[in-house]
Amino acid sequence: MDIKTQLSGLDELLAVIYGNDVCLSTLLPELGFEQIQIEQLQGASLEPVVAQFLEVVHKRLTNDSGKDTYYQILSRRYGLDGEPPQQLSAIAEEHGFSPEYLRQLFEEIIQRCRSKTWQTELKKSLKHIVVAQLGKMHARPAREHVAAKLERLSNLRGAAEVARLDYEAKRTEILRQIQSELDALDSEYKPVLEAAEENIAALENEIKTEVLLYGESVSGGMYRAAYTQGRVSWDNEGMTKYAASHPDVLQFRKQGQPIVSLRVVNKS
Repeated sequence: MDIKTQLSGLDELLAVIYGNDVCLSTLLPELGFEQIQIEQLQGASLEPVVAQFLEVVHKRLTNDSGKDTYYQILSRRYGLDGEPPQQLSAIAEEHGFSPEYLRQLFEEIIQRCRSKTWQTELKKSLKHIVVAQLGKMHARPAREHVAAKLERLSNLRGAAEVARLDYEAKRTEILRQIQSELDALDSEYKPVLEAAEENIAALENEIKTEVLLYGESVSGGMYRAAYTQGRVSWDNEGMTKYAASHPDVLQFRKQGQPIVSLRVVNKS
């Protein structure tokens, strides 16, 4: 097994799952590990991390699909087993699948891996794996180091709160200065808008009534008043019983009232 091939395949898979710029070396800082901690993992200490992480992928993919084949295909495509990766056509031949079937199957596997649940769970698992490995290496940070970061966090939070309060104070002052203008604008346009809505509602009601009388759909301007016949329904239970001995079943026929709806017509 070649760890370099395995790591290269893992980086390629991570890029597929999270995006083109993501690999193990960029994912670890995102999970909160410092560069010095990442450097401590380089070499032999990185191999168990990769192995355990791939086992998480293996178990999760098998649990999701119920088939070990899914992981075997993924492993062979990216060389996750440390052997040179293969093209899908070669993998299809080994498994006795048609190339088209394997292509569709591989796409399904990738879509599983790209799901939000997978993305979240894989990051969480990787973080626990790396923490455990660093613990085995006795790479525990000094208490003073953590305390210093907590102090920095307090300062950053404090600065952010000061900025937020300053923003809200200035925003309130600006709103206060223009509030009277906004109130005047509301007073000016409120009766106009209310009258317009009342006129629209009244006209829509008239149109619907007239189209009901007209009995057909009508288009005009950007609207179409669509006339729809009332839905026909049958008393199925009664019709079944009655039809057993009587051919005339129309007395069980029920028809609802017609309706009219207004729709916007797209004009080219």
